[in-house]
Amino acid sequence: MRGRRVFAAAAIAAALAAAGPPLPAEEAPKPRVDVLRIETRGPDVFVRFHMTGALNPELARKIEAGLETAIRYEIRLYRRFRYWFDTYLDTRKYRVAVTYDPVTREYVVEETLDKKPLKRTTTRDFADVQRMLVSREGLLAFHVADDMPRRSLYCSMQARFDAGFLFAFIPVDSKTDWKKSQAFDITEPHRVDSDRAPKAP
Repeated sequence: MRGRRVFAAAAIAAALAAAGPPLPAEEAPKPRVDVLRIETRGPDVFVRFHMTGALNPELARKIEAGLETAIRYEIRLYRRFRYWFDTYLDTRKYRVAVTYDPVTREYVVEETLDKKPLKRTTTRDFADVQRMLVSREGLLAFHVADDMPRRSLYCSMQARFDAGFLFAFIPVDSKTDWKKSQAFDITEPHRVDSDRAPKAP
């Protein structure tokens, strides 16, 4: 068991070393969501995002110890108004968690959306773990119903971390600032129920 943990620690250390030496305390970057892109397919809203400044040796030590390490992303949907307060429409909570299995020498990454299982992935490559913790493509976040606004919409995202997740000796917040997407429209026409459709004369 000890040998397996040493193997895992060496693999993680090598992956983090490739990113370069850690920055001095005064230069340590605050984690932030730097990319938030929206794609619409009919009434469905898909999210692509990336976060920077979150991966560090403290994270590696926590994973190597076999402790579950999670990042929780809150995604909100709003309608934007030019001369009034924006209107809140809906929220989704996306969570990605990783644990290390010393028996199989694999990392297990589990994704949930609103506490419902979304995807489970196993990998031996710590670079894959890094990528899945801080980025996602094609995440189906919202389905805009017919009775919801469809113009001038936008999404806002914030990431939250487990206590003790970030730098051990640097006082930082356990959450990022909110990141807003560009405004978008749902262009698919409203569906008409056949039972309510006007009859031809």
